[in-house]
Amino acid sequence: MLLNRVLFMRLVILGLSFTFLLLSAIVTFKALDQPVRNHADQAAIQNNALPGNVMPESSSAIQHTTENSESNQAQVAELEATIAKLEEKLTTTEAVIENIRTPETKKLPQTLQVFSGTTFRSGRDIINDIPFSIVDKLVKEISAFPDSRIVIEGHTDNIPTGNLHRDNMDLSLRRAKTIANILVSHGIPLERISVMGYGDTRPISTNNTEAGRAKNRRVEVKLMPKEGEN
Repeated sequence: MLLNRVLFMRLVILGLSFTFLLLSAIVTFKALDQPVRNHADQAAIQNNALPGNVMPESSSAIQHTTENSESNQAQVAELEATIAKLEEKLTTTEAVIENIRTPETKKLPQTLQVFSGTTFRSGRDIINDIPFSIVDKLVKEISAFPDSRIVIEGHTDNIPTGNLHRDNMDLSLRRAKTIANILVSHGIPLERISVMGYGDTRPISTNNTEAGRAKNRRVEVKLMPKEGEN
């Protein structure tokens, strides 16, 4: 959208610049031509002045021409000011685009969102309510990196959900898939998403307290460069 706006502004400035040059040329031509005309008019007046003849109102014609010249000069000045304002707006818009184009991919990989705390209850892959504002912000951030990969990593605390350690691995994977489904439902292409489950193998806090276990029950949404890119 901004790129289209910049292109339109460039075309407008180009058209105004052409008009400015044309009008400037006209004003300059008239300014150079006026002394010649005035001299010719005066000569004609002197040659044709006879007793009883009415003298031509040359002064009125000169005044009219002068007013036209001043009007054209005012138009040139106004057009020049308009071009300057448009160029200033164009510079500002290009700066905004440059900020948008700032190579964010250089910052990859990066973690955009961590769903933890009360998002998942112990032993469950069903999420509690997530504010729409958080999901909306996450989707916008992902959309700003159209060439990136999205990796969703699920984690659990160390409370077993069954008799096997594998159960927590499965649980963490299901949690990652739950978040992936939310992103897909908000328009993120499924083919960009990879889900992984690490169970309780990567804790970020102690599992000896409920608060620590709540931090470990989490899903991290990360942006990664395309495979083969640094």
